[in-house]
Amino acid sequence: MSRSTLLKAVVGLAIIVGGIVVIIKDEPAAPTGDINSIEPLPEQDSPDR
Repeated sequence: MSRSTLLKAVVGLAIIVGGIVVIIKDEPAAPTGDINSIEPLPEQDSPDR
């Protein structure tokens, strides 16, 4: 096996393994704050045209 082929195989394997690790470690963050309270938006001034 030539060096370039071996190098391509090692780099490809490292990219695949790195992607799998990122997918496994990626845990969604818990929402912060009270998601059950809904506050109305503040009233906006009417634009003068």
